[in-house]
Amino acid sequence: MRWRFAALAAALAAALVAVVLVAPAGWVVSAGAAPGCTVLQVRNIGPGSVSALYRVVLPAADSTGLGMLEYQMNALGYSGGYSGSQGLVYGMAERGPFGRFPDGAHVVALDRAGRAHDLGPVRAAARPLTSPKAGAIKGNRWYVGDGGFLYAVDVDPTSAMYLSVLSMTAIQPWHGPFALDDFDVDPVDGELYGVSMTHHGLPAVVRIDRGSGRVSKLADAPGLPPSGYGSVVIGPDRALYVTANQVGGLYRVSRDGSVTRLATMPPMSSSDAAGCLRQTPPPSPPPPQPPTTTPSTQPPLSTTLAPTPTPTRPGQSSTAPTPSRIPPPTLPTSSRPPPAPPPEPGAYAPPTQEPGADHAGHDTKEKRRWALAMLLLLIGGSAAVRRLR
Repeated sequence: MRWRFAALAAALAAALVAVVLVAPAGWVVSAGAAPGCTVLQVRNIGPGSVSALYRVVLPAADSTGLGMLEYQMNALGYSGGYSGSQGLVYGMAERGPFGRFPDGAHVVALDRAGRAHDLGPVRAAARPLTSPKAGAIKGNRWYVGDGGFLYAVDVDPTSAMYLSVLSMTAIQPWHGPFALDDFDVDPVDGELYGVSMTHHGLPAVVRIDRGSGRVSKLADAPGLPPSGYGSVVIGPDRALYVTANQVGGLYRVSRDGSVTRLATMPPMSSSDAAGCLRQTPPPSPPPPQPPTTTPSTQPPLSTTLAPTPTPTRPGQSSTAPTPSRIPPPTLPTSSRPPPAPPPEPGAYAPPTQEPGADHAGHDTKEKRRWALAMLLLLIGGSAAVRRLR
């Protein structure tokens, strides 16, 4: 019997292997597909235009327009990638509704819905930031690339240095002709990665050391067209999702330089993105309501007397008497008034009348007359008894 079960198990295993081997290629791709990632992206059509805000889902490349901002923004960084985060996207605005800011670029915070709030310029900087392009946030440090320098800005709202420059490091070497338009923080090693045009005119995957500002080329990406690359986001699969600004297009770039085109976009002067946005938790269920007691419509229980057995004579049929229903007992209601409060110390308690006393209207004098009459009757009766004896 055991060899039959062993043979059946072997046959099932062989069938399972056969199904896996002949499975369509689409099954394997869907099983190994990269997890989803939602980002906020700004697209700047021209140098003097305001930014158009989009919500983009990666790697599907589904874009949803959220409207036009009042600013031209760049250097976006998301503060939601660590414990205790604010869930905000910080960005640098080069210009506002009335043109360029006279005191340098302003910090603008965006929430998930795209609502913007101007927080003013960056403080404690050796020189005002004028044209920041690249940005990413690690912990409570916002790394901003502007004019060949890497700035570290404090974005901890509880810190006294909030929105102040903590360090300024020269980026070396500064690549051209389009330089380094954007970068993002790798969640594993904490370094900055992006796509830059090299001196040979070929795009390449690069790494930027946050401490020294040194740029190192990791791999060429010949599948990318020559362009400046913004909107760099590192997805959960550690691939770089980048946008070709001048020629348009959204691409997925691996660390080895392999490229996959995801979508076509119109050309733009610059772009930037921040994410992946933390998923919104589902609403918590409402607390359970306390049980409500409804008055019972069931009639009160009644007490029935058991039938009393009656002796029967021989030959006489015995019929059990029908039990009679007795109404439920009713508790007497007390008509006694509530007790009087105790007297205060040193005071006398008020007189209390005995319950059940008769107050029919007989006064004390009338009671004395009746008592005297009864006494006379008793005396007279006793005298008559003596005479008869």
